[in-house]
Amino acid sequence: MARATATSAKGRRGEREATVAELGRALRAAHSAVLTDYRGLTVADLTELRRQLRQGQVEFRVVKNTLARRATQEVGLTGLHPLLEGPTAIAFGLGDPVAPSRILSQAARAFPKLQIKGGYLEGKVVSRDEVLALATLPPRRVLLARLVGALQGPLRRLAVVLQGNLRGLVVTLDQVRAQREKVQQNE
Repeated sequence: MARATATSAKGRRGEREATVAELGRALRAAHSAVLTDYRGLTVADLTELRRQLRQGQVEFRVVKNTLARRATQEVGLTGLHPLLEGPTAIAFGLGDPVAPSRILSQAARAFPKLQIKGGYLEGKVVSRDEVLALATLPPRRVLLARLVGALQGPLRRLAVVLQGNLRGLVVTLDQVRAQREKVQQNE
């Protein structure tokens, strides 16, 4: 009987180590993550939340805080340790880094019991308020389009100014040519 208990304890330890390793891989692979307290959500609410997150290329996992602490320790995100209190679920952003923040802040309005604790973005720990601020940012494509537009504006104005100067030079040269022709006809 003691042998069976020892074997099952080793098995649980192996499962825990595998879970910690998997959480570590997920933390390294994700551009961002948001930690939430899901206490009070129904199974139907969690299913709907997971569906919304999947559409945004976000993986949502309920984690044990002790295992999450070990994984964050290994990855170097010990700043997340204060957030690992109470029931915790982590949303890992695999695509757009702002997607977990955006989707979870919208979900928190739909499911008031869902509480955002904080998270990290590109390896930097961010507070709950910063996560909510990130949620207000437009998608990456929109930001890039705005950047291109902002860069294109001055270049376009420069081209117009240069074109105006060239046009003025051409008009002046044409007037000089016309005067010379007139002078040649009068002689």
